[in-house]
Amino acid sequence: MIQRRLYIYIVAAASLAMLLIGLVNLGSTAINQILNTTSPYTSARDAYAGFGAVTLVGLPVWGIHWWLAQRFANRNADERASAIRRLYLYVVLAATGVGLAIYLRRLIEDAFGLALSTSAEGASITRAIWAVVILSAFWAYHFRTAAVDRATVGETGVSATLRRWYAYPLTFLGLAFLLFGARNLLQQIWVLLVEHDQVIVAGGLVPTALATMLTGLLIWGFHSQWTARPPVAADDQASTLRAVEGFLALAGSVALALFGASQLLYYVLARILGIENPGGISSGIVVALASPVATIIVFGLAWLWIRQQLASDAGQTEARRQAGVRHLYTHLVALLALATLAVGVGGLLWTLSDQLLFRMANQVAGAGEWRDKTSLFVTLIIVGVPMWLSHWRQSTGPTERYTLSRRLYLYATLLASVLAVLISGAIFIYRLLTLVLGSSYRGGAPITVDMGRALSVVVVAAAIGLYHWRVLRSDGGTHPVVVPEPLAGPEIQVAITGATEQEIRRALADLPDSASFTIRK
Repeated sequence: MIQRRLYIYIVAAASLAMLLIGLVNLGSTAINQILNTTSPYTSARDAYAGFGAVTLVGLPVWGIHWWLAQRFANRNADERASAIRRLYLYVVLAATGVGLAIYLRRLIEDAFGLALSTSAEGASITRAIWAVVILSAFWAYHFRTAAVDRATVGETGVSATLRRWYAYPLTFLGLAFLLFGARNLLQQIWVLLVEHDQVIVAGGLVPTALATMLTGLLIWGFHSQWTARPPVAADDQASTLRAVEGFLALAGSVALALFGASQLLYYVLARILGIENPGGISSGIVVALASPVATIIVFGLAWLWIRQQLASDAGQTEARRQAGVRHLYTHLVALLALATLAVGVGGLLWTLSDQLLFRMANQVAGAGEWRDKTSLFVTLIIVGVPMWLSHWRQSTGPTERYTLSRRLYLYATLLASVLAVLISGAIFIYRLLTLVLGSSYRGGAPITVDMGRALSVVVVAAAIGLYHWRVLRSDGGTHPVVVPEPLAGPEIQVAITGATEQEIRRALADLPDSASFTIRK
């Protein structure tokens, strides 16, 4: 039975892929000829022959095997509920969905370009329409087939897992298209408002960003609404994959929002310190601010919205696997924020020591960009401190204290700190011995400058390592208190061995007056 299913659905999937490739390319070749457009193929006849052969072979093979699959499914409910059948359906849905997203984005971009330029060719938009029509038809057919199967025999276990592996990656892809497209569109609008010589042209950044955003909105909007419907949402509420998709989107939004905030603060601090072109930007500072401001607005709003959605999913009682993903997210963000903070503090100490030690050595080489570096590292500190504190405090509660993600965070931080101390400490001792022994040194900077840089790293790494080592010792010195769950029911049965009846009665004499017991031998 399994072998038959594997044969039917593997052949159906392969022949369907041939059919789709043939239909899309046959239509594109015909459109190129009708509209007298340059074809990407050397010979239209060869294209007709090749894609025609693929279509003529794929169509009957897929039709026959899909007819067999439907016939067996109508006869037997087990066939309709088969995980292999669901695998075929959701793989086809995923493949056609991704292809549909690609062509739909191209269609919107070409349509926008055609509206802006009267000289633009209509062949590209016609080809995109043809591909969208073909892929939409097959996607809609398989989506309806999966819905009928789900309504007829249900969808649990492996079949439900396969549905989630289709739904939530597509939701994540659509959300990524939507957010990045919106960020790029907002950035380009900023540039257009600031630089009056800029115009919207076909094939430019504005049509591309708009097409990406609208494509993502359609894909994400449909799948998010579909998974939010009561039958699907109730089944997926405690799903690990749903939680993983949500927390990945949240972690990405947090990281990008923090990156935008740090970039914005860096530009502002650098200009306050008198740096004309912070970070070597070629455009004006007002134009350069477009990217961080757009990133903060789009991904900051996404951060707040996704966090609210995750809280709504968790409800009052959070599933264990969802809680595990939340713990992992909390400690991952804490680790990234701590790394940002460590780089900021270490870099600031490094820059200050360079200034001091270069001046003591009566040299000015390497000290010209200290204001730019100072603004960068101060920005990292400003961004890293609140993010690390806010997420680290979440892991100090009694329910978080003994999670695996917390232990991983602590040991990863301790390992990185120890390695940094070992390497930088060795460099510091090496430079110190070189100075004491009077060995010849041919480095570009004075020996004391290298010693100051190494010492900066040692100080920061040692402080971080010592703090987390104390936290590890504190966690190891306490143990979680396990409170037994109350037994359900009005009667509780207890089996006692190794005691006489008199000893048992004396032990039970302290029971409340409302309690009663019976001793049976």
